Amino acid sequence: MDTDADVSGLDERVLHRQLRLLAEHLPVVLPASLLAAGLVGWGFWDHVDQPILIYWLCGLFVLSAGRVLLSWYLVDQPLNRKGIRRMKGMLLSGALLSGAVWGIGGILFFDPGNPYGFALLVIILGGLLSGALGSHSYYFPTFFAFAVPEFLPLIWEFSREEGEMYEIITLVMLLFLLLNLYYSKKHENVITTAIRLQFANDSLLEELRSANRELHQYSYTDPLTGIGNRRQFDLDMEQTLQVTKTTGEAVCLILMDVDYFKAYNDRFGHPKGDAVLKDIARVMLKVCQEQQVRGRPMRIGGEEFSLLLKGDLKTAAHVAETMRQEVSRLYSGKGQQISASFGVAMTNPQAGGTRKKLFKSADQALYEAKTAGRNQVVVFDGQDSANQS
Repeated sequence: MDTDADVSGLDERVLHRQLRLLAEHLPVVLPASLLAAGLVGWGFWDHVDQPILIYWLCGLFVLSAGRVLLSWYLVDQPLNRKGIRRMKGMLLSGALLSGAVWGIGGILFFDPGNPYGFALLVIILGGLLSGALGSHSYYFPTFFAFAVPEFLPLIWEFSREEGEMYEIITLVMLLFLLLNLYYSKKHENVITTAIRLQFANDSLLEELRSANRELHQYSYTDPLTGIGNRRQFDLDMEQTLQVTKTTGEAVCLILMDVDYFKAYNDRFGHPKGDAVLKDIARVMLKVCQEQQVRGRPMRIGGEEFSLLLKGDLKTAAHVAETMRQEVSRLYSGKGQQISASFGVAMTNPQAGGTRKKLFKSADQALYEAKTAGRNQVVVFDGQDSANQS
């Protein structure tokens, strides 16, 4: 088994998120535990062996500092089996060691002859137990690993004392520990449910985005040729004119119509006609790429194509002529001669040019190319159209 492999199972993703949340909160809660340790040191300074107290405080400080540094490392662990195993092992070990050190403190500093001292122990150790409930319950086993060794030694010390009061205190503390374990597990269940819902929502959102992309592609793409359709052309025209109205650039429109396409369909059949339209779209895309045209071809009618581009009229006419030649060479020598006619026009939106005028001018140039014998490019020069080929 590849332990470094990325995981995609929901349970593993949820566990990774739980462990990461736990690691992210340790730098917040561990300094608070050091503050509690300082209170223990202050409260028992004159009542216990001071060197032992200092060693205990130093050990707790080193352990807490190490866990904080380790948490920053664990937050960046990858979502794979090895990363999850590493996070789980280190977080459990850190919780167990911290709980054990605090539990040792409960044994070292318990003194039945000092009621204020053991009351302070109960308050501090019980407070730490309750405080860990929120931070360590992201993953219940870490809370268990901390809570049991942290609180159980003090319970044991109370149980060893004689007297009804100690028996009651022992039972109450044991119940307190069990209740915290119970609510920690409930807390973990709430967290895992929330994480699963988040993942489910993310998955639904991604499915929705995917469906929207498919819908957009269906709505704005010609299903036969794979290039934009008339709806995409209208959208591009509107956006391009808006942009160039600000920038002052000229906009050119090339309209192309396949010559005698109905006759070709009648002679060779519609499947052959569809293949011709696909090949013409491919030729237009190829020319646009080679000429580095700032525009994209569209199929806006049955056998009618368009290309909207920024630039001067001379460049647009050259692109149209290149396309005309490439289309003429598509089936040369195969008995299926294909040609196309082109109309080219230009407008400047900043000078008052409009979409309607641009399309009308290009359409007029295309009409003149068709009536003048087809298989040629006609450029609309603003008043009369000029035959360019």
